[in-house]
Amino acid sequence: MNKSPLHETALERLREAVGGDRVITDAKRLASLSHDIAGPGKAEPVCVVMPASLEALQQAVAAATGSQLSVVPRGGGMSYSGGYTPSQDGCVLIDTSRLRSVSEINIADRYIVVEAGCNWATLYDALSGTGFRPPSFGPLSGSVSTVGGAVSQNALFFGSATAGSIAGTVIGLEIVLADGRLLQTGVLRSDGVVALPHGPDLTHLFVGDCGAFGVKARIALRLEPTPGGEAFLSVAFDDLDAMLDAQADLAGRPGLGECFTFDRQTHANILERRISFREKIGTVTKMAKKPGGLAKAALLPLDGLGFLENAEYSMHLSIEGDDAKHAAAREKTLLNELVRRGGAELPDAIPRITRARPFGPVTALLGPQGENWLPVHGAVSLSRVRNCVQDLQAMLETRSTEMAKAGVTFTVLTVLAPRFVLVEPQFFWPDQLSPFHMAHVTSEQARLHARAPSNMAARELVHALRKSAVQTMDAHGASHMQIGRFYPYRSRLTEAQTEIFRLLRVAMDPSARMNPGVLDTE
Repeated sequence: MNKSPLHETALERLREAVGGDRVITDAKRLASLSHDIAGPGKAEPVCVVMPASLEALQQAVAAATGSQLSVVPRGGGMSYSGGYTPSQDGCVLIDTSRLRSVSEINIADRYIVVEAGCNWATLYDALSGTGFRPPSFGPLSGSVSTVGGAVSQNALFFGSATAGSIAGTVIGLEIVLADGRLLQTGVLRSDGVVALPHGPDLTHLFVGDCGAFGVKARIALRLEPTPGGEAFLSVAFDDLDAMLDAQADLAGRPGLGECFTFDRQTHANILERRISFREKIGTVTKMAKKPGGLAKAALLPLDGLGFLENAEYSMHLSIEGDDAKHAAAREKTLLNELVRRGGAELPDAIPRITRARPFGPVTALLGPQGENWLPVHGAVSLSRVRNCVQDLQAMLETRSTEMAKAGVTFTVLTVLAPRFVLVEPQFFWPDQLSPFHMAHVTSEQARLHARAPSNMAARELVHALRKSAVQTMDAHGASHMQIGRFYPYRSRLTEAQTEIFRLLRVAMDPSARMNPGVLDTE
């Protein structure tokens, strides 16, 4: 992209605001930072800015918009719906990864305050030994994903079976608006943290907004005591409907941390990756050191996860209690119920390993043979999950010949929350690695797959299937997180909602410089 004299002037102002080494114009870096999992945006940013303080962030935003450039916030970069991929020229990507401090931990008043670029692994480690954690404490990609990004996307996974998405955990925000002003919401105030918001609270206007209203600077999350005991349970099912009905009926059960399901294709993918012998020994050792771990470790077959070979479908649960005995009692109750519903106990390696170190390296950005991976999701009401998944499978079955010819496979993951099940179809296909992949995959993955050839036909098919999957889920009333530039949004608003939304954006961003194109999908 050729930069105009206006852009050069803006770059100078941005360098003055944040320092010259924190304004990136290198074409290769721009490409990797402005691609997400689904691919590039429609435009390339003028630059990427990495402020390292709140003041620098405010100055950078004001310098960009004051130079008639738009601002696009970026967190850890793990999205797949275009939330930070520019859709028009003249954009500055604001990367918050250097705003990563834990500002305050207050156990007495049950909150933690972090900068937006703090990732979930850092937050988790900062709270280690305190006996407290946020109720919803991060996505699977938390070693990379930031707290600010998760709030913008309304993410979930760890703790979600009871706590739901991150929305219920956020109690205050600091937002840099399009003109550089700082807006504080919820419990965050210039003179400290207060017990409750004083009057109406704006906090949740900015939760799930995908950066449409401003750039998140700091986040306050509520804390709760970490449960004193945990247990784990995995159950095989031969019948998909029985498993999905059982999962939905677990909603609201006390002590559930995570509850997720796999299908046969997921089992095959896991087995194809085959954890090494050294990793298996390490896993068994970790399991044995935990309360009750020796008995559970004995259930782990010598070939690691080979027990999945004979399982059509599987459900995996982490269960919490006041102490180990309490958690074990809850586990036994749940196992008996799931067995009555057609399940059979499996070794609990998967949920146990998942919790042993919640935020390990992100290695699942490629399939087991280096395939590209692209997920899509819908939050579906408990009563509609079974029919939704059936219709997804039926829709994909009608395209099975095309998919087989192109080498496209799919899985369907489900994750339980208190009032819904997140249904996540995931597509895999052979294709070249994008700049996003090259920036995030492991060195071994890059060594093995960096020369994979382009496969445009399969790529176009997957993107078409992804749209069809959204339409299928939406027919069952699905809602979506990380709406970005992909999921339908404006067409779902009433006339009054549309007008209020417009007025809010005008009030906070009269020149329409904050993340143009986000939340504008029909």
